[in-house]
Amino acid sequence: MKVLVTGATGFIGRHLTRSLESTGIEFVVLGRNFTEENGVRVDLLKTENFVEIVGKIKPTHLIHLAWYAVHGKYWNSALNIEWIRATFYLLDAFYKNGGEHALIAGTCAEYDWRYGYCVENVTPECPNTLYGEAKNATRRLTELTKIQYGRTLTWARIFFPYGVDEDQARLVPSLFRFFRGEDAPFGVNANAYRDFLHVSDTVEAIVLCAAKKFDGNINICSGKALLIENIVREIAYICGKNPNNILKFESKRKGDPAFLVGDNQKLRALGWNQNVNLREGLLTY
Repeated sequence: MKVLVTGATGFIGRHLTRSLESTGIEFVVLGRNFTEENGVRVDLLKTENFVEIVGKIKPTHLIHLAWYAVHGKYWNSALNIEWIRATFYLLDAFYKNGGEHALIAGTCAEYDWRYGYCVENVTPECPNTLYGEAKNATRRLTELTKIQYGRTLTWARIFFPYGVDEDQARLVPSLFRFFRGEDAPFGVNANAYRDFLHVSDTVEAIVLCAAKKFDGNINICSGKALLIENIVREIAYICGKNPNNILKFESKRKGDPAFLVGDNQKLRALGWNQNVNLREGLLTY
């Protein structure tokens, strides 16, 4: 098993490469902002010769995580369209060079959030952002490419990973900064339920799906509904502060669903189990 990895300097990607290295799985990084020695420096959005590049690496597996992901900006960025093209050409080159199995990072934003509980191939897709629409379009294109070459492909719909190295503007690190006296208070949608999963469990799920060559759509999630208020209270407890200093500032964005949780029966059927609970995960910050 030789894995070609993109997005290795991103939040999940950094944990993924550490996991691959610790388990002795051979991997090569493809991207423009990496520091690892075992990689090829290339701008994925400007490359025209993926066939030549991948041909020199000769990977058996592809784990494609790279995408535009600047917090607060990626939802409606035109760069989402650029990543559709780059992903298609990369996957095509991978299969042309004998690649056996690809895993591409999708998102829970592909689902129709009005349903709340998201089940693969049951809950309708109805993205309400350019990001979600671009990911969903990429899924359709890559499925056709997979069929054309007669190979396998995991479309991994990732829900809400958290952990060390995540963007400091995201919810959990923002709450830690406030309760540690490093930032001003802000509002949260305290009554909303979300499916949070520690990044280490997220990475284990990704590696498992790739290694077992799972073919199809699969949710990468805890399968548990976690109240945002409880996240606030846990972090306040860890920091020895009053959670009401945040909870009194109620905030709800337009279109923000009250409930968004994924079904993970497919993932569990592969042998995956969640290892890190909320408090254990938060204590790593």
